[in-house]
Amino acid sequence: MFDSIVREVVEEIGAPADSLSSPIFIGISRRVLNVRPTAFFFIKCNLRSEEIQQLYSSAQDSFESTQLYAVSMSDLENMASKMPGCHRGGYALYKLMVQDTSDS
Repeated sequence: MFDSIVREVVEEIGAPADSLSSPIFIGISRRVLNVRPTAFFFIKCNLRSEEIQQLYSSAQDSFESTQLYAVSMSDLENMASKMPGCHRGGYALYKLMVQDTSDS
């Protein structure tokens, strides 16, 4: 499963696999309406956002999305209210992971 997560990032974003850390599973969120679960993972990338944007423009599966954003944590928090419910759950899991890491 973890290899497929890295493969998704490589294919959809275009970042080379050797620039990515091993995925960390941070939790599962589910939609209220159809109860569909979504798994969330955290992966670090050692490339700058400008490099990632360039790679994204020619990624194998970039057609699966319309745009890639690089945002600050405060901007992400502001964007969360406009996300679908399961993605808001993913953001909440990410925020918990960041808080837990800073408390350690």
